[in-house]
Amino acid sequence: MEKKLRISPYILAILSVFLITNYGCKDEFFDTTAGDRITPDQHYKSIIDAQVSVFGAFVPYQDIAPKMIMLDGVRSDMMEITPNADLNLREINNQNISANNPYIDASDLYKVIINVNEVLLNIDKVKGLDKEYDELTAFSLKGALLGLRAYTYLNLVRLYNKAAYFEDNMVTIPANHSQNILGKSEIIDKLIAQLEEYFESPFTTTKYPELRLGNFPNNKAILGELYLEVGRYADAANYLKLACESYQNGPALLKVDKSYRDAAWGSIFLNSESQSIENIAVVPYSRAEGQFNPLASWLSVNGDYMVKPSSIVIDSFMAQIPLAGTVPMDLYRGSFTFGAESIEMTSDTTFEYVNSYIRKYALDVNDLQSSDIILSRAADLHLLLAEAYNRMGDETSQNYALMLLNQGVNSTNPKPAPFSRWSANLGIRGRVYLKSREVPARDSIPLEERTILIEDLIIAERAMELAFEGKRWFDLVRIAERRNDPAYLADRVAAKFAGTSQYDAIREKLMNPANWYLPSN
Repeated sequence: MEKKLRISPYILAILSVFLITNYGCKDEFFDTTAGDRITPDQHYKSIIDAQVSVFGAFVPYQDIAPKMIMLDGVRSDMMEITPNADLNLREINNQNISANNPYIDASDLYKVIINVNEVLLNIDKVKGLDKEYDELTAFSLKGALLGLRAYTYLNLVRLYNKAAYFEDNMVTIPANHSQNILGKSEIIDKLIAQLEEYFESPFTTTKYPELRLGNFPNNKAILGELYLEVGRYADAANYLKLACESYQNGPALLKVDKSYRDAAWGSIFLNSESQSIENIAVVPYSRAEGQFNPLASWLSVNGDYMVKPSSIVIDSFMAQIPLAGTVPMDLYRGSFTFGAESIEMTSDTTFEYVNSYIRKYALDVNDLQSSDIILSRAADLHLLLAEAYNRMGDETSQNYALMLLNQGVNSTNPKPAPFSRWSANLGIRGRVYLKSREVPARDSIPLEERTILIEDLIIAERAMELAFEGKRWFDLVRIAERRNDPAYLADRVAAKFAGTSQYDAIREKLMNPANWYLPSN
C-alpha cells in the first residue's frame, strides 16, 4: 500500500544537523549542550526551509507515540503483559515504575518544545527572501507550532503533574532549570492564555480561513481539552464543537458520518494520514523510508508479543448489543480492535480467546511496520464534546451528550439548531450499529446522579472506541480528579488483577493520587 508520507527523508536529513536531536534522557537532557548545527542565519532562506523546520519539530513524535501507547495501555486496564514482556513493562504493569524506565523518558517531548521555540524565534527571517512566505503562510505555520507546543506540554503535565516550562523565545536550557518547573494547573493556565490570545487574532476570525496543516493537532481541539481539564465545560463544548467544524468543511468532514460506517470502521487505521474525514493528527511511518513503527512487533503473536488486550477490554466488546438482533458483540469495532489465534469454548455460553492480540496496528498485513499512529480523530473529539455537554448539566446539553454518544444528529427530528451542519452525523454507537445507551429521565433521579451515570457511559465508550490509542489513563485520571474519588481509577485498574495476589496491593497504591503520576527525573 502506497503511503502519503509527510515526514520525508529530506526533512530527516536536515533535522540530523539542525534540530536538537542528541539529548540523552533524564537530567542529561538539561545538562547537554547542542552540538554542531546549521545556524538560523544559514537555514531560513526560503519557504521550503520554513516548512522543513515546522514539520521537523513534529518528528520526535515518531519515537514518542509508540512508547505512550504502551505506557497508557499497560498502566491502565487496557493491556495485560505476556511472558515475553521486558522488565520495564513489568514495572509499569505492577505500578512500580523507576525513574530510568525508558518508556517514561520525557526528553523527546522536551525536544519538541525546544525545537518549536527555536523555529518560532527564527521563522520570520524568511520574510523578504521568498515572496511566497506571505502573511497567510506565516500565520498558518506559526499557528501549527503553537498548537504542537501546547499539545506537548499537555502530555507532559498529564504524565508527570508538572513540567519544565520554557518561555516562548527560550531555545537553550537555563543553567538552573529547576526554577522553571511548574505544576500541572499553572502550565494549563498558561496554555489556555496563549491559545485564547491566538484565537483573538483577527487572522483567525476574519481575514484568513483556518488551514489544515499536515498531521498537526487542531488548536481548537487542544483548547477544548484544556478547558475540560480545568472544569470550564461551556468553553470546552464551544471549542470542541468548533474543532469538528474546522477547515470550512461540509457536513461530512470530522462528523462521524457514514464514511466509516459498520465494517468500514477499520479503514480509519489503514494508511491513517489519508483518512482526513476522521483523522486529524497522525504520526506517519514508512518502512520503505526507514521509519519503522515498532508496535506491530510488540503487539503481534508473530513478533515480540509483549502485551495483549486485557480480558476487561475483550469482555466489554462482547457485551454490546447490536441494533438488530439480540446476540451480544460489538462486531465492527471489536473485530478491528482485537483478534485471536483461536477461540475455545469454556462452557455452552462463554468463550476464551487464546493468544489474543491487538489488531489496530497490524491491519495492513503486507506492511506492518508502516502502520500510522493516530493522536487525534473525530470520534475522540465527539466523546470529549459529549463529556463537556453532560457536565454543563442543563437538560438541552445533556440531550446533546446522549445524542452524540448514541445515534447522532441524523436520527434527531427536528435537528437541533446548533447542529445544522451535522446532518450526516450518525453518533458514535450509531456508526457501528449498536443500541443506544439509556439513562433515567431527569425528573426521576437527582441531577448529580444522572450526570455521573451519563459520564460513566461516555468514558466506557471511549475505552472501546479509542482502545489502545493512548487515551485511557488520562481519562481515568481526569474523571477521578474531577470527582475527588481515587477509587474510580483504583478499582478499574486493579480489576485487571482480580483473583490474583496483586489485586489488593495495586488498588491500595492507586488510592493515593500521588501515584497516578510518573516519577520525576
